[in-house]
Amino acid sequence: MAEAVPLPVVRVFDVAIVGAGLCGLALARKLVADGLDVQVIDARERLGGRVHTRYCEATGQALDLGPAWFWLETEPRITALLSELGLASQPQADPGDALWLADPSQPPERRVESGGVHVGARRIKGGTGQLIKALAADLPPGSVRLGVALHALRDRGAFIELLPATGHPVRARQVVLAMPPRLVHERLQFDPPLSAAVQDALAATPTWMAAQAKAVTTFAQPFWRAAGHSGNAFVRHTQAVLSEVFDASEGDAGALGGFIALNAAQRENFRRGLPMLIDSQLAQLYGPQAHHGHQFVQDWAEETWTCSVADRASPPEPPQASPLLRQPLWAGRVFFGGSETAAHGAGHMEGALEAADRIAHAVSRPKTRTGIDMRPAALHLARPADGTRAEAIGVFAASVLTLRGLAPERYRLHLTRQLASQQFEQLTQRALLATADQAYSESLVRLDHLLSALDVASTEAVNGRHALTTALLAPFEGWNKSLLEAALSFNGTSCALSNFPLEHQPDAGLLRAITLDLAAAWREFALELNTRLLAASGTAQIV
Repeated sequence: MAEAVPLPVVRVFDVAIVGAGLCGLALARKLVADGLDVQVIDARERLGGRVHTRYCEATGQALDLGPAWFWLETEPRITALLSELGLASQPQADPGDALWLADPSQPPERRVESGGVHVGARRIKGGTGQLIKALAADLPPGSVRLGVALHALRDRGAFIELLPATGHPVRARQVVLAMPPRLVHERLQFDPPLSAAVQDALAATPTWMAAQAKAVTTFAQPFWRAAGHSGNAFVRHTQAVLSEVFDASEGDAGALGGFIALNAAQRENFRRGLPMLIDSQLAQLYGPQAHHGHQFVQDWAEETWTCSVADRASPPEPPQASPLLRQPLWAGRVFFGGSETAAHGAGHMEGALEAADRIAHAVSRPKTRTGIDMRPAALHLARPADGTRAEAIGVFAASVLTLRGLAPERYRLHLTRQLASQQFEQLTQRALLATADQAYSESLVRLDHLLSALDVASTEAVNGRHALTTALLAPFEGWNKSLLEAALSFNGTSCALSNFPLEHQPDAGLLRAITLDLAAAWREFALELNTRLLAASGTAQIV
């Protein structure tokens, strides 16, 4: 009788993460630290996604052709992660003035920008690519596969099968799609299919900067500074090539970065002459010394794993994802990630990290999680001295009161950043939501650090509601009303908003829309807080 040949064992990962950008790598690092078997997959042949740092050999500078800026006051997660990884940052050069060029036949006009052009932005020394390298260095060998393009996800019951264009399927118990929602909609098929509501939400979420292009030109020295220029410029005439210019220098060398004003189709038409056009515009702003620098251009519309067909065909707009995209699918086994899905910091590096944190809470093992202390230094609160639940609830309440006190100033910061970046649509609405979502994001971090003292496992849940939820939400009583009142009070006296009558004095329709948005954000936060308590107590699974 012939001896039976054992069937080969097919590896099933705990979690497969599609996308090796900031969200995917940060999440993988957390889950690996929790002891999970993780596989990261990316269609590109490089790590980082939209984080893309190149190096100028002539000047020795790191050049960020993707995201570069973060803000200490409003983005605590990226700030804390850099501190944990030992990565230094530097302030964005911003003396507070800018050149404005509205007529190509006239010299530019110098204007002083209230609050600065970049409102306290910082950059990572050595480029944002340093962050990607540091995160990838903490992953086990073989845990990242590049150059693997997927086309479908199939539910097999005990596991999910991820089907690549070529090669063998990848199998995992849970899957995270850490990629732009519109690419998920256009590139991936699902068996069983996603609901129409989820598909619509994916298709409706813009990918931040997806169809844009960025240029950086390097020089031996930042010569414009000696001439009294900041390096900031806004070009607003119809022949503009660079719509915004900024100082991207590092060390003693010089660099001028800029966002290209031409849309994707125009860039294709002017592809051969684009370097000369950029060169000429910089010279028009800063004189003949701006000629003949070393030029680097990244056209994100040409990146098929960044820019969807819908993004290329649509005008750029800030992402504001539906809460549907923050809910797990397939009985808690499929999650949408990526910066665009975040409630706070969507489109920014902060949003990528918030999405990673949200998903980590849903898939990792709560008892082994260590986490990152993402609390700003001003808000560091000691753990309860006696370790009692009542003390922990008191510490959480005190942190909420601190956040409520910071909210008016944070609203002003968010509003100023929108104005500085020329985002004039829904100013009050967006700034208020950003302020509220930041407070909720930081409150969830505080909750994580108090879970052991709260002893959530010994408390029952009734009808899906943890017994501690009400006590922890109580300090937010009247929060939406007080936040809106503080914003309206500021708007009424703001000179910056005097040119925006509807923002200066919102009408009843706008006030109702803002109130509904704040209420929706509150409901989502309350549900997430309850979910985390349930997950930590082991009394319910996230579905």
